[in-house]
Amino acid sequence: MKVKNPMVMLRDMAEDKLTETTQALGCAQQTWQQAVTQRDQLQGYEKEYQQSLRSGMMDRGMSVADLVNHQSFILSLNQVVKQHSQHVTHCEQAVSEAKASWLEDKQRLNAFETLLTRRETARELAESRYEQKQMDEFAQRAGQKREML
Repeated sequence: MKVKNPMVMLRDMAEDKLTETTQALGCAQQTWQQAVTQRDQLQGYEKEYQQSLRSGMMDRGMSVADLVNHQSFILSLNQVVKQHSQHVTHCEQAVSEAKASWLEDKQRLNAFETLLTRRETARELAESRYEQKQMDEFAQRAGQKREML
């Protein structure tokens, strides 16, 4: 079995790490999007109940007990919206951290790929020079043989 170039191994490890980070970023973004959707739904419910309270009071009137129950429910819903907004903020922070990790891992992978490209270019240049040297020596020997004849 051929021993793998250490630089290639490092690049492969960086590539695997970037894949993991990409998946983590995707999960964080998905969680954030779900939290935003839920918050928006809760805000919609809160507005609906507030509108229902207003229309109930304006159109047909309400008993004090119904009014207190409605207001109490709206206040509870408002607290849930606030808590969920904090959850959304926490999810946004998680997405930002995941993006920063992804950028760091991407830069690391790019650095390894750049180093490998430079190494390959240097190897190809050295090989080309060696081949040119061999061709020059061959041409020189052929020229010397012609002069001898």
